[in-house]
This record gives sequence, structure tokens and C-alpha cells, in this order.
Amino acid sequence: MTNKTNSDDVYVVGGGIIGLSIAWQLSREGRKVTVLDQKQIAKGTSWAGAGILPPANLKNATDPLDQLRGLSHELLPAWAEQLTKETGQNAGLQRCGGWYLAESVGEMAALMGQADYWSDLQIEVEQVPLQDLCRREPVLSQWARGEQAIGAWWVPDEYQLRPPRYLNVIHEACRNHKVKLREKCKVTEVRESKSRPQVCVNGHWHSCKQLVLCGGAWLSQFTQSQGLGNSVIPVRGQMLLLKTLNALSSRIINMGHRYLVCREDGHILVGSCEEEVGFQEGTTPYVINSLNDFACSVIPELRYAERVNCWSGLRPMTFDGFPMIGRIPRLHNTFVACGHFRSGLHLSAGTASIIADLLQGRKPSICIDSFRIGKQMVETHHCS
Repeated sequence: MTNKTNSDDVYVVGGGIIGLSIAWQLSREGRKVTVLDQKQIAKGTSWAGAGILPPANLKNATDPLDQLRGLSHELLPAWAEQLTKETGQNAGLQRCGGWYLAESVGEMAALMGQADYWSDLQIEVEQVPLQDLCRREPVLSQWARGEQAIGAWWVPDEYQLRPPRYLNVIHEACRNHKVKLREKCKVTEVRESKSRPQVCVNGHWHSCKQLVLCGGAWLSQFTQSQGLGNSVIPVRGQMLLLKTLNALSSRIINMGHRYLVCREDGHILVGSCEEEVGFQEGTTPYVINSLNDFACSVIPELRYAERVNCWSGLRPMTFDGFPMIGRIPRLHNTFVACGHFRSGLHLSAGTASIIADLLQGRKPSICIDSFRIGKQMVETHHCS
């Protein structure tokens, strides 16, 4: 390692949606923030996401993930409005509603349970007879009349956004707030000296007042010395983008873990899969063809759609399914915001709010015990 250089205030490691959201929130509170990314800022896994924001309700949520989801769901419309105001660019958030379809007894049972749970949270949900589905969403008429269709639910409070557009807007907003954005900065180790965080970037040590680690699937590669070497694993998801001459719908169509995100300009995003293949990126013909087959089985007109593009992303998955949000034990000013798996975009605003509260010495608006760092190694306790 070469000489140590000093910098002030906050370093954020990771330039995806979580890191940029934290940087933007902190910069609005007057903090001087530097974002470091090993590749390109706003071009990683967050860019590859679908942009589906399922319904949520903070007021009635008791489950920790539902509370975090509800907090983000509550914040995002105001965030989108503010981002548009600051940059003059449309953040792309749209309340489009979502269809949830079932083709098997298992999917039917799961959706009935999910609908009951949503009703308990006072989230509007409606089971729609298949004959009514044909009228309300004509693009699903052929599916609804087919032998495989057995159930459908409508959820009006589902949102979508276009991840590349949203990332570009929040990226620009960070620039406007004088956030320093540094690309091709490979972080290999972090530590603290006299409560001052230090981060090794491209062989040079830098120090700051507070450090936030948002490295996504790569977090474990530079947190071995802090006991987080096995905390996150990458899970690959593959995506297919289709295009029709005219828009077929503007809704989100969900079936199990697969979905169609229909855009108003005729683009339809098809996803996804979960593959544990390490850090191997890229798509495979088998998965992309299976996604295309799925899309055509739901909307037969897509047999004639143009295949525009396909890509993959590495989602960060923790072993208990909960993101890690909080301070690293035994350290004083080093924090983690990582492990959001398939929900990074949806949970970004809530996560940024919590991290800003912690760094600014405020009590977070929701209980974060279930997200604490290293919780699997310490005795479980509950919020008072």
C-alpha cells in the first residue's frame, strides 16, 4: 500500500441506486459526499433491474421488510417529484397498477394468501373473474380463455419506473449537489483508526469522517477483515426487452417470480430468473428463449415482437433474506447498506432515509433491528 491521503466527511462505496440515493439524501442535508464505484456509476445491477414497485402500506405494516417497503413506497413519489424539479428531467415513476395471474394450484393458493395479507394491510386488491379480465385488459384475453388460466387479481397501487432513466436523474441530481463521483475506484479493504474510517482505493488509503458501504454483490470482497466476508452472495438474473409497433398495455403482469413490465411506448421487459453462478455475468440462450416463451404464452401477440436487447445483473442476496442496514459492530463510523436482493430500487429511498438518520445522529423512523449488521453472530433482541 502506498501513502495515505485524507479526505473529509462521507465516503459512499458503490454507485448503484442505494449508494446514489444515500449520497443525494446526505448532500441535501449539507454533507460533502464522495461516491466510489469500481466500474461505472449508475450502470451496474440497479441499471439492469425491472423497476417494479409492488404495493405497500407503512401505516399498517408490522413485518420489518414490509415497514421498510412501506417507508420507501411512501417516500418515492415525493422523491421523483423533487428529482424532476432539480434536474428538469422526468424521473419516470408511474402508478400503473399490476395484474397477478395464476396458472397452477400452488400459484392460486399463494395469491389468495397474498391477497388476504394485502387486505390486512389495507392495500387495495381485487380478485377479478377471468371473463371480466378479458374486458378490463384485452391484451390478456387469449390467456384468460386458455386452459392454463385459473385466477387473476388486480392491485392498483403498483408502480413502475425505468431504472436507467431514474438512475440518470438521481445521478444528475447528485452532480448538482456537488457530490464527487469517482469511477474505476477498486476498494480492497476498509478499517478504522481512532474512530476514523479508512478505505483502500486502488492501492491508496483514504480517510473520512463517516463511511457507507453499498457494494452490492461485491461487498464481501472488501469486508473480510470486518467479518462480513460471507455476508452477501451474487445471484444472477437475466432480462429480455421486446418491442411492439403499438403499446399493448401499460400494466405490470406478474406470475410467480416472472413478470412482464409493459411500457407506454411499446417496450415490454420480461424477467426473470435466479442463478447462483458466482460473479459470472452475461445471458444464456436457454434462459432468454424461455423468457420469450413465457411472454408469448401470456400475450401471444409477442410472437411478432422485436427482440431489442437482453442483459443480466448480479443481485446481492443475504442468507436470511433481509438487507443489512446499520453500523458495523466494533466500528464507530462505518456503516453498511447492502443485500436488497431483488428490491434495491423499491427500497432505495427508505434505506437512504435510515442511513441519513444514523449518520446525522437521529433515530430512524422505523425499527431496524432485523437489518443490523452481524445479527446472525449475536443474540437476537427486539425493539423496545
